[in-house]
Amino acid sequence: MPKPFLSIGIIFKNEIRCLERCLKSLAPLREAVPCELVMADTGSDDGSREIAEKYADIIFDFHWINDFAAARNAVMDRCSGRWYLTMDADEWLDEDVKELSTFLRSNNRKDLDVCTVVIRNYAEADNFEEYNDFLTIRMLRMSTKIRYEGAVHELWRGPEDGFVNKTLSHTILHHDGYVGLNDESGKAKRRRNQELLEAQLEQDPENVRLLLQYIESSRPDPQHVDYIRRGVAAVEEKKEGWQAFGPAVFRYAVLAARDNDLPEGDEWTARAMELFPDSFYSRIDIAFLAFINCWEKKRFAECIPWGEMYMAALEDHDAGRGDQVALRVSTLLGTTHQWRQKMLTSMAVAYREEDQPAQAVRLLEKVEALDGDLVGETLKNLQEWQVTTDEDTAPAMLRLYDRIVGEPNEKRAKELMTAFLQTAPLAFGPDVREKEKAREDFHRYSYTLYLPLAGKCEVGTAAAVMETEDVQKLDELLGTVNKWGDLSVSALLHALEKGASFPPADLRTEEMDHTAKRLAQYQGRFYDVAVQTAPELCSGSWRQLTWARSMVFAAVQGFDWKDEKRGLALAEAFVKVVGTFVSRCYTPEVLCEENITILPSLHRFGWYSGRAFAALEAGDTAGYVRLLRAGLETCPEMKVMVEFLTEHTPQLRPSPSQELVALAVQVRTLLAAYDPEDPAVAALKQSPVYQKVAYLIEGAEGPVMGGIAQ
Repeated sequence: MPKPFLSIGIIFKNEIRCLERCLKSLAPLREAVPCELVMADTGSDDGSREIAEKYADIIFDFHWINDFAAARNAVMDRCSGRWYLTMDADEWLDEDVKELSTFLRSNNRKDLDVCTVVIRNYAEADNFEEYNDFLTIRMLRMSTKIRYEGAVHELWRGPEDGFVNKTLSHTILHHDGYVGLNDESGKAKRRRNQELLEAQLEQDPENVRLLLQYIESSRPDPQHVDYIRRGVAAVEEKKEGWQAFGPAVFRYAVLAARDNDLPEGDEWTARAMELFPDSFYSRIDIAFLAFINCWEKKRFAECIPWGEMYMAALEDHDAGRGDQVALRVSTLLGTTHQWRQKMLTSMAVAYREEDQPAQAVRLLEKVEALDGDLVGETLKNLQEWQVTTDEDTAPAMLRLYDRIVGEPNEKRAKELMTAFLQTAPLAFGPDVREKEKAREDFHRYSYTLYLPLAGKCEVGTAAAVMETEDVQKLDELLGTVNKWGDLSVSALLHALEKGASFPPADLRTEEMDHTAKRLAQYQGRFYDVAVQTAPELCSGSWRQLTWARSMVFAAVQGFDWKDEKRGLALAEAFVKVVGTFVSRCYTPEVLCEENITILPSLHRFGWYSGRAFAALEAGDTAGYVRLLRAGLETCPEMKVMVEFLTEHTPQLRPSPSQELVALAVQVRTLLAAYDPEDPAVAALKQSPVYQKVAYLIEGAEGPVMGGIAQ
């Protein structure tokens, strides 16, 4: 093995979860640069030692003495490279090592003491798109003789005039060791760090760096707020480290105030901006928290300056402007994708509420929706913009949709599309349109937001359908639909009302049934379409007849059977369609009393209903009632329809005799002479004589022959 140019040092204990991932990630670097891997085992008993032995050039046992600096220095003592890189077992080196290997081979390195790299901290397991980047010194030239200090959160102490440092901004150590740190699973690790820090704080109780480290190690624990107040007090008193670590302390203070509803929140925010106005911890993290506090209280005018400060600071941070070195003391919270997107969507609302729609829409164009909640929130905002402004929302809508369909992660792509399809159709309902049109600030319906997506998805097609009256154009639009379940039923109903052709050639029977049931939610409008078009389809193709059957089945099952005129018309349409369907679908040998039970229940009921209507047309009212009852026995779920028919069929109401009509006239005349509130009138209405002619006097329904018992 050639003399190593770079020594890589790792200490570990029981890291079976992640150790091999870490060690495998070093392969590209070890191929590019002569390296040695030196590892210290501080007491593993889970198989980690066996894994380490497969990769390490030097591995040794180090008796744990509650001192991370001591363990790391022991590793450095065994290294022979010119440069030293330190890593943790729960980290892994990014596969792109070009910047790092180029630096190690260059001549410029001779004038440097240390190198800063990027630590990419992930907050969720297996979610590699939500992270914070943190700059920290992880590599040094061995000839500096610099040593680690600190029992926990150890670091290299440089000379009085500081390190000569180079930042390797494209050299990334990925880290998932913080996953679960702030919940129950991380309690043991937090407590270990707290005990080490408590011991140091006993010796130096007002050290701001140690207080900050304790604050970071205790966020979910009861003592967290006490240490927040200790840290703030130490900064206010300008104790050791207050300038370097104070901004991060105040950031955690403002966050704790929000999380715990502390009264000092506004005071700490103002003080941080006074003491550290240029710090990224103030301009990004604290500005975001202040923005959210105002936004939740609907103080939108106050939100905007905080939001603008946050976004301007992000631009500086991302461009490398400002004091990047100061960020080494603690991880910024507000640079994650989630915080950025939350700001964009919330700031857009604030702009809208303050009558600045153009700024709002421009922000929504920047949204990179990486989860379902952001998709739904962004769509709702855009729909509100669509209703209340004339701003061009098409670029924002297209960009969001392209982001959804372009998502490479299959699981996330499904989540994003599900959120899209749950939110977008809500804009198409007639109730929504009525409410929108009634608004004083109404400009256009929210469903028109999706017009730019026509030809791209069913939601866009639905919007185009809603805007179209021409039958030929409607037929063309419906011909482009691939997923009928994704097409707004409000749009389909509009097309059917205008006379569009339906169903398409590739629609299966079960899809027809499902579509008809979806249409039935629009009750009156759908029933009118079914009554008007279903009977006309009986003479058409098998596909058209099947669609007619789906419509009348959905209609009779969803109808409330309270409107006599509609109900009778629907019953007639049902009888005609089902009668035609069963006669074409089944042989005469099946369509008889003996074999009729072979048919599905609604087909049986339709067959009996058809025979009942034939009996009624022949004047056989008793046969009509009998056959309806027989149909009900084979299909009990149609009880409401049978009750309706026996109560509302005109032929079942006997014509009153001339004597009865004359009696009704006499009673009506008699009542006209009395006050309607007179007790005598009430008594008369309860009499048998009155009840006999009440339907002639008041327009109530007459007695029913053959009614079905309740």
